[in-house]
Amino acid sequence: MIETYSFDGLKVVHQTASPADLPETALWIDLDSPTVEEVAAVEALCAIEIPTREEMSEIEVSSRLYSEDGADVMTASVVHGVQNGSPAFAPVTFILTRGRLVTVRYSEPKSFKIFVAKLCRDPSTLPAHQQLSQETAEAGEVPRAAGKPPAAEQLLVGLLETVIDRMADLLELVSADLDRIGDDIFSSSAKKKPTGTADFKKLLQRIGAAGDLTSRVRESLATLDRLLPFLQLSLDRKKGNGMKDGKARVKVMARDIHSLNDFVSFLSNKTTFLLDTTVGMISIEQNAIIKIFSVAAVAFLPPTLVASIYGMNFQHMPELGWDYGYPYALALMAVSALLPMVYFRYKNWL
Repeated sequence: MIETYSFDGLKVVHQTASPADLPETALWIDLDSPTVEEVAAVEALCAIEIPTREEMSEIEVSSRLYSEDGADVMTASVVHGVQNGSPAFAPVTFILTRGRLVTVRYSEPKSFKIFVAKLCRDPSTLPAHQQLSQETAEAGEVPRAAGKPPAAEQLLVGLLETVIDRMADLLELVSADLDRIGDDIFSSSAKKKPTGTADFKKLLQRIGAAGDLTSRVRESLATLDRLLPFLQLSLDRKKGNGMKDGKARVKVMARDIHSLNDFVSFLSNKTTFLLDTTVGMISIEQNAIIKIFSVAAVAFLPPTLVASIYGMNFQHMPELGWDYGYPYALALMAVSALLPMVYFRYKNWL
């Protein structure tokens, strides 16, 4: 599918185009799981070679960041599928070529939807000057002068800001979930029943999900951290009123990524701590169960000894002829069972 974004003099207009009617005035062409025909049409319009899905998945920096035929090609991994409960990351390619931005993706990152909503909203809500306010930088909006279309570089910078902002949101969700997991693990009282196996299994699943999402965000941030210096060099080679502002925003994004990486390290350590704590709690619960069986075995050992003695078939056993021999044996077994229990309770072993 080909999604195009053009400027009509007042606002950015979104259009779903076919390979035969691609608008030449498109500022941004978004290829979402494109077919061979759609890729060929965009390549012909932009005079570029779009990397294949296999090439986008390569991990070498030289295959992800390069310039070719006047186009700057940058590929980063972006997290998606969090809303569906199946987080993953997939490569997304950003191409700057001749005043146009081309993106290629085979996934549905939520950051793209957020950016498109900002880009195509009422132009009166967009800044009408080139200077970028702090609020605009934080929101990932695309600055432009009134009546002028946003530059492709500004579109890319705004899109990357939205991607990074989305990463920060995901880390905040992970942090909140880990806090709740910690409360579930440590919030126990004397009257609370021991945590069951099913509860521990759910805790381990939640910890695993948080750790998996954290690792995917870390991987995505690593690719973006490699992309930004390349983008900085690309902007340094170009001139324009918005380039200076764009380079400043790239530096801000680089600082944001470094701070997010520090936060990711903190979350990774916290995940490991909670995982070790949960495994320790499982061991404690298992030991408590084994202790119950051990105490029961010790408690029934003396009555078993008494029953074994009076169960022997010797001819001369005085107690066998007593009128109260049977109640005496039962009382002796009961006392021999209670005495160890009283002693264990005295020693606080129970």
